[in-house]
Amino acid sequence: MNTKCRWPRCTEGTIHPNGYFVICTSPCDSSARWWFASTVFPLIAGTFGPIANLFSVCAVAQTWRVKIPPGELDTKGTRVSDPTWLVVLKSISLVFAVIANVLLLLNFGRRVPYRIAMPLTIFCWYISFFFLLVPLCLARSQLMFHPWVGYAFSQSWYYGIISCVIYFVISTLLVLHILGAYVVRAYARSFDILTLPQRTLMLQTMSLILYLSLGAGIFAAVQGWNFNDGLYWALYTLLTIGIGTDFPLTTTLGKALLMPYAVVGIIMVGLIISSIRTLVLERGKIRVVRRGLERQRRKWVKDVQLSGLSFLERKKHEFDTMRRIQMRADRFRRYFAFASSLFASLFLWFMGSLAFWYSEHNYQHWTFFESLYFSYTTLLTIGYGDYYPRSNAGKPFFVVWTLMAVPTVTILISNMEDTIIVTWVKKGAMVIEKTFLPDISTTEPCSHHTDETHDMECRRVEENARDELCRRLGREIARLSRDVGQKKHYDWEDWVEWLALLGDEHAGESTPHALEARAEKGQRRLQVDGDGKADEWSFLWLSDNGPLFSGTSETVWLLEKLCERLETVLQEMSDTSGNDRREATV
Repeated sequence: MNTKCRWPRCTEGTIHPNGYFVICTSPCDSSARWWFASTVFPLIAGTFGPIANLFSVCAVAQTWRVKIPPGELDTKGTRVSDPTWLVVLKSISLVFAVIANVLLLLNFGRRVPYRIAMPLTIFCWYISFFFLLVPLCLARSQLMFHPWVGYAFSQSWYYGIISCVIYFVISTLLVLHILGAYVVRAYARSFDILTLPQRTLMLQTMSLILYLSLGAGIFAAVQGWNFNDGLYWALYTLLTIGIGTDFPLTTTLGKALLMPYAVVGIIMVGLIISSIRTLVLERGKIRVVRRGLERQRRKWVKDVQLSGLSFLERKKHEFDTMRRIQMRADRFRRYFAFASSLFASLFLWFMGSLAFWYSEHNYQHWTFFESLYFSYTTLLTIGYGDYYPRSNAGKPFFVVWTLMAVPTVTILISNMEDTIIVTWVKKGAMVIEKTFLPDISTTEPCSHHTDETHDMECRRVEENARDELCRRLGREIARLSRDVGQKKHYDWEDWVEWLALLGDEHAGESTPHALEARAEKGQRRLQVDGDGKADEWSFLWLSDNGPLFSGTSETVWLLEKLCERLETVLQEMSDTSGNDRREATV
């Protein structure tokens, strides 16, 4: 059962197999608009939900007030017991938060129906937010002593603030997600739209949070720290920041446990950063490239409407136009990704500097430049250890800040490889080629032929039998299958041969005129979609269903078309054989 998408600019749509969900199958504006609500918002909730749970544990692990000895920092304060009502509210908040995470995990794993798990998850997270917000708002009137001199809020107080904010944000994002599914009906009312790698990212995050909690508890017990300090130490260890000055390992058991703990944890962090880059950023790159290609297509479409040229000459001009569009869109994509990650890194750098300056100025008398310096060495995971946060406010912020900032800078460095570093490598290779090694060429051959003995002219020889056409199609399919998974841009001569092959019926001449006629027939075959409607663009290369805008690689696109052609020829052979047998019987 098919139906059109409700959005006016979308031309395609299907009904989800469950019978009542509209899904856009084309890369239309509505799908781009709702991609964040359908995919990114659940990913954020699944990623930051366990983090908020960990911070809730930190909020319960210590009392919210400490008494500071004269002349000491607030981190050296002794605990002041919390009232019973505060302990109860914190515990209730933590219980509901754990339930929400379990429901979300079961929802992702399709163990609990979406219509049941999603409202309950949102409800539980809002309850957790409310039961943390109430004591935070009452702290000034119910928890502060008069006078307040000699007292301070502990790290648990600040962890409570952070987890409260996260609960509100992720539950609100899920509300927007469920509105898009039920009210707007822009996507399916399920998490089936999430791919296996996206689900894997959330499982990796949960595993890392559990691993951090385990390490914080074990090393806190071995070294005599509290749990919050153990988490602070475990995080800067696994992120390879390695400050080490404030919490050095002093016991033999602790040093021995560090060796396996650090190796496993660093691998887990690396896997998560790799997943973030390949899933979130690569998805964004696809959309950026799509928009860039569309703009370039409308810019160049008038240029390819030339008269007085033969079919192959016009197609060659369109092909060159497609290659120019690809090059410009790819360059825009790479530099857009680099600029986005650079802006995010600079924002986190300066935001962290301001926060550390505010939290450490009264305790360590940091200047803004010293805070800027500390943030910089932390982001690059240098970790000299000459500056580190000591206040009860600075350490919780350090934990949540590094969880976001260090992966962001890692992605920035990776994006630099696609832009600045690639440019310098090419320029360096040109200098080496023209000075030290003038006889060695650094350019790659343009041809993508994998079989040296395969003569292009042999493929132009027309065969009179359909079985020979099947053999040729099978040969090209086998050749292209070796290129699957690689980023191949085939030559114009290759495309002419494939177009001619797609337009070949059963026999024909091998003259240039016959080749051109078959290529033109092949294009007409490709310009008709599955519903029998011609594409709105009259150009094969720039059409919505063409190799440039299909959303797949040139290799996959060609394999699909050649396989369809082979299936058609085999069906024709089967029908002809059946007719011959019936005629013989008669």
